[in-house]
Amino acid sequence: MCKEEGKMTKAQILRKIEAILREDINLDGNLLFTRIEGLLAAADKTESFVSGNIGYVHIDEKRQEEYQEWEKNIKQEWLETIENIRRGLKKGP
Repeated sequence: MCKEEGKMTKAQILRKIEAILREDINLDGNLLFTRIEGLLAAADKTESFVSGNIGYVHIDEKRQEEYQEWEKNIKQEWLETIENIRRGLKKGP
């Protein structure tokens, strides 16, 4: 984890995904995503907000559907990444 920011890099998260899949190669992608989702979110949002490390964005109700579609696409990208890592592990070195 980056000491200065207290955040994980994408490379660190990818290594974590690989480690989890090495333990259980057949772990469901959605379940794995749920496990790593905690790594993607700030640990204490209230504290982070107060200290100025995170901001919240109000989503206009008119754009709620657009935001949900964006969020769905991000999750889909992570699920594809998980499957790519799984395929790589199955192939071996």
